[in-house]
Amino acid sequence: MKKVAVLFGGVSCESEISVLTGTFVASVLKGGRYEVLPIYVGEKGSLYTHTEFDDPEFFTKGDFLKKATQIVLLGRGVYALNGGKKKLKRLCEVDAALNCCHGGLGEGGGVSALMELNEIPLASPLLTPSGVFLDKAQTKLALRALKIPTVDSFRVNEEDYKKRGAFLLKNIATRLKFPVIVKPAHLGSSIGISVAENEEEAKRAIESAFELDDRVLIEKFLRGKKDVNCAAYSLGGEIFVSGVEEAASGDGVYGFDEKYKKKPLTQGGKGGGRKTIEGKLGEKIRSYTRTVYKRMDLCGVVRMDFLVQGEEAYLSEVNTVPGSLAYYLFCERISDAREFFTALLDEAIEGWTKRKKRVLSTGILKELPALRK
Repeated sequence: MKKVAVLFGGVSCESEISVLTGTFVASVLKGGRYEVLPIYVGEKGSLYTHTEFDDPEFFTKGDFLKKATQIVLLGRGVYALNGGKKKLKRLCEVDAALNCCHGGLGEGGGVSALMELNEIPLASPLLTPSGVFLDKAQTKLALRALKIPTVDSFRVNEEDYKKRGAFLLKNIATRLKFPVIVKPAHLGSSIGISVAENEEEAKRAIESAFELDDRVLIEKFLRGKKDVNCAAYSLGGEIFVSGVEEAASGDGVYGFDEKYKKKPLTQGGKGGGRKTIEGKLGEKIRSYTRTVYKRMDLCGVVRMDFLVQGEEAYLSEVNTVPGSLAYYLFCERISDAREFFTALLDEAIEGWTKRKKRVLSTGILKELPALRK
């Protein structure tokens, strides 16, 4: 039976949400065609595994890492670190991986690079798009290049703010006009996001955001907007796009509590009776989703978050590791998720086999002695 590594946790303030996604995915895959190896990425980047890592309750029991086995990857081999001894104990070999790390280096390309270096097929987005879309400011640049509508904004670096904070605050009123949304550039799950109605509120919001990140995005706030989601994945060279789901509406911020504390976590923070957007607006959003997925060479399942005002849609964020891997946008029941995740893993293995056939060596080192003569 093939083995899949499900990675979650990570060096991120979203690591606990990642535990919920990772344990959910691992538990869904159990009993299927893939044997599951759950891997927790610790706060310092170390890797751990345990037979109970598919149970979120396990992570509430004191220092759970004392019960876990620290591991390293060497190629596709998984090895246990044997305490202070130098010897490594081989545990198993993995055939594919799913990235469930939200935020930080885990979502931003670190896991993608680790899998690529170890020649492990990854059923999640690869290094380049992961790095671009973790940064909300870089996301804006990519979307503008693709001519995908996005809300007007500008980025503020912490060092620039220290030198020219007063000027930057004045600039908000002239460039965007109040109210504005202030958010850390690299954080997801709506962490650190706030609405500022005037310059004084903007100052407090920016300085608060700098406690979480060294880059802040200031964005024009849309009155009466709706927050909507649309996702895509690819199989056999074809891109499949979900329906368009309304997540929230109104002038408030669709924040962390609304996403995770007030709705079922196993449904990505979404409750039952979801509203959908259809017609021309829905097709427009689905078209934008397909375009970004295709042009940015995405793979695996990716969720895109839009802001809708009237009949206009603006792409806000691209989540390369969405909560619960956005299965709820494609599956009617949790029981359908196993087949969905398994198909993504099969696709990753097939894609890796094709890529592996490509020539990587130039042969220049073999010619070096002759060239020196």
